[in-house]
Amino acid sequence: MNHHRRAFLAISLCAGLMPGAALAADNNDGGARPANAGVGSLQPNQGHILCTAAINSNGTIATNLAGTNSHIDPGRTARLGIGDYQVGFVAPCGNVQIANGWFRLVQRDTLTFGVLPAGSCIVADRAGVPSALFIRCFNAAGALADTSFTVSVSR
Repeated sequence: MNHHRRAFLAISLCAGLMPGAALAADNNDGGARPANAGVGSLQPNQGHILCTAAINSNGTIATNLAGTNSHIDPGRTARLGIGDYQVGFVAPCGNVQIANGWFRLVQRDTLTFGVLPAGSCIVADRAGVPSALFIRCFNAAGALADTSFTVSVSR
């Protein structure tokens, strides 16, 4: 049993570093495996981080990390349920879907000082809301868990 937990944690940590297209099954679709993207079908990405936010465990915006011009849409940013969040953006990050060339990073963070216990978060397109991301977070045992995190999108 402990071996399975370690394996799940390792997979979850690796998944947190992958673009969301591979993890879109966690986007409220019942776990159906999405079809593979066709070769050359996704837009290129130049790798410039344009919008970043720090989100509290209750889903509120802790701060906009991109500077004085807020690119976070507070009306589309919220905690959806235990461990599930939606983070919305506005221009220049108005459509952050992976097919449009956006690379999305999410990292659990205390947003202050100290160290969080083991856990992970994954990111995917938000079904029906192209300007938002779906983020799901887990504790070390693999159960859904509320946590604070940072999220960045690059293009």
